[in-house]
Amino acid sequence: MTTITPTLDIGQIRRLRILCISETGWHDTATVFDDIRAAGGAQTDQYSIPWPPFGPLHADNAAGFSALLEAETSDGSVRRLLFDTGWNPEWMDRRFAEEGIDRLLQEGRIEALILSHEHFDHFWGIGSTLKHCPGIAIYIPEGFHPEGLAFIRQQGHSGPLITVPSEQPVVLFPGLAVVSFPMSTLLQVQGENVLYARLQDHGLSMITGCGHGGVLNLLDYARRTFIGGEHIHAIYGGLHLSPLEDWDAQRDQIVNTLSSYGIAKMACNHCTGRVAVEKMLESGLPVLRGTARYGSQTDLFLATATCWNWGEMSGRVTDRIGTLRRTSVQG
Repeated sequence: MTTITPTLDIGQIRRLRILCISETGWHDTATVFDDIRAAGGAQTDQYSIPWPPFGPLHADNAAGFSALLEAETSDGSVRRLLFDTGWNPEWMDRRFAEEGIDRLLQEGRIEALILSHEHFDHFWGIGSTLKHCPGIAIYIPEGFHPEGLAFIRQQGHSGPLITVPSEQPVVLFPGLAVVSFPMSTLLQVQGENVLYARLQDHGLSMITGCGHGGVLNLLDYARRTFIGGEHIHAIYGGLHLSPLEDWDAQRDQIVNTLSSYGIAKMACNHCTGRVAVEKMLESGLPVLRGTARYGSQTDLFLATATCWNWGEMSGRVTDRIGTLRRTSVQG
């Protein structure tokens, strides 16, 4: 058997703080999938469905996923990225204001928006970002449709738009890289960006929007590719195991295999599925529970307005963003 030695050194960061700006993509799953069926089914072009901001269809059901990543680099400087930008502009405008994201964007203190993929609940709220910082750099995966590219322009984007080549890691700054993975999924969406961070004294961590490429595939890619990837410290985001709350023996095997990776901490969003998180907790995986507040409907997911700190705090990061209601958890 041939052993592949990881060769890519992306550097290290001291710590990473993740603020879950908005966890839930939508408030009622049945309504979303009824809309999809009425529009023609799973292979329908998502841009043909008159959801916000393209139309008023069930606007009160639309929310969106978005997170702020704040990294402390080895020299003590702070780097901030926005990971996804939600769906409903009204919902995202409110969440950005409540967490101070609007101010950070206006002041140019968020250097880039990383779009995990083109799905409506991760991308269609881009106007809420661009209204505050039209020149922000945007990273998209390979596979974006012309309609999506046109939408970015129509929302007023004037900065760099970077397509991440498939399976060719782009180091955004020392210690954090983005990788685009080919995939094809619901509503003709293709390609997904995944973030990998190497934490000093802890190992590699992974951040996903939905994880359509398969959590084991994404972790095994890290093991093969990145120095430090043999130790997976933490995972955050969507693992796409049971988004429709179905389950089978193959999914049981995935959970069993995850248990062999030695992961220290995990936290999930709605794309993972409630059944999947329950199964992971039953298996003993170290999943952090949330608070089921501010739009999050279950404590199985890391809730909206929650901060999760990875790595060691040096004491040099002192600014506080947003309101006092935020919950912080250590990892």
